[in-house]
Amino acid sequence: MMLKGNKTYIRAIEMEDARILSAWLNDRETNEHLDIIYPISKRYCDNFTLEGEEHNKKVFIIENEDRKPIGLIIIDNIKWEYRNCEIGIAIYDKNFRGKGYAKDALSVVIDFIFNDMNMHLIHLRVSEENKTAIELYNKFGFVVEGMLRDRYYRNGKYHNIIIMSKIKGE
Repeated sequence: MMLKGNKTYIRAIEMEDARILSAWLNDRETNEHLDIIYPISKRYCDNFTLEGEEHNKKVFIIENEDRKPIGLIIIDNIKWEYRNCEIGIAIYDKNFRGKGYAKDALSVVIDFIFNDMNMHLIHLRVSEENKTAIELYNKFGFVVEGMLRDRYYRNGKYHNIIIMSKIKGE
């Protein structure tokens, strides 16, 4: 099964995606707002790819109109009994940032989470410095619940993490 937006295709991650994932996760510039500081092994990427099928975690590849992988969406910490989950998104291909691909993919996945997975609430964590992502989440109606102070360290400085959430129907 595949999900389709106006500009993106959302599909399950496959083992053959592990190599591109390895390149993405080892690009320090791309991951400046993520909590990744150590080089990531290919074995880790293989395991991460396999984890995409777990009951409480789903990992999806975002593809552009030409079916080229450009990013990831992760639905994690799925609490079926409470009907909530955490979401994360990254457009790793720099050529597709700022062009509406994250917005399109997020729209498709939010609809999928609320209407197919029957979740009640989606929550996320975002670096306080990632203004572009925060603006995008605000457009979808996510609200700030709080802040985790000095949660990670990068480039000689501690950074705060903002917690945001969206309830179905809001």
